[in-house]
Amino acid sequence: MGFSTGALAKGDYRRGLELQRALPRARAVELSALRDHELQPLLDGLGELDLGGLDYVSVHAPSKLGSLSERETFERLAALPEAWPIIVHPCIVHSFAMWRELGPRLCLENMDNRKTTGRNAAELRVLFEQLPEATFCLDVGHARQIDPTMALALLMLHEHGSRLRQLHVSDVGPRGEHQPVRALARWAFARVARLVPESCPLIIESVVPPDRLEPEIEAVLEAFGPMGSGAPGLDASAPPAP
Repeated sequence: MGFSTGALAKGDYRRGLELQRALPRARAVELSALRDHELQPLLDGLGELDLGGLDYVSVHAPSKLGSLSERETFERLAALPEAWPIIVHPCIVHSFAMWRELGPRLCLENMDNRKTTGRNAAELRVLFEQLPEATFCLDVGHARQIDPTMALALLMLHEHGSRLRQLHVSDVGPRGEHQPVRALARWAFARVARLVPESCPLIIESVVPPDRLEPEIEAVLEAFGPMGSGAPGLDASAPPAP
């Protein structure tokens, strides 16, 4: 479990790493280059990063392209360490043959209701048919934004769970804003936790101030539990009382 550096410090992966260092239970990190102008500075600074003590590192690719072309983005991402999954929004993938070269390093994320592809199991199926080695990042907040019952997330896990590489965890607002995991979200996420392997990294994307990072970890653990099956005492069969 750990945080996205973009949630901790927008546009400043070094600061995000620094904030996470104060969290003993944070043993995973997602280095965020969500805006394409952030990608080259991240690449340039990799040799100086202290990633000691981390069990898992991934990189979030730019979510939309402006200053870089699709090929330029791909070439920069391909230069990352081979062990690091690359989290990609389907909307930037057009040249499927090129992206297939990444094999299982390419990790497609399901989208929220602002997008036109990758939002559900069927739309992901079309993408995985073109990218057969790609893995899957389930964003439970995106899934809940579209379907608060979490049936959508359950369907994605049933069909694509064998590809699951990591989770994104936060609540997500109507405009796609990443919010803290509150009671209703915890209940919703607990419904899918039993299908998440214990070994699957949980990357928290909630935007919270530094003094709320530990409570946010607790909120996520209440939903998913240390074994990826929901925390003891959290009844996933009924929503919490108001």
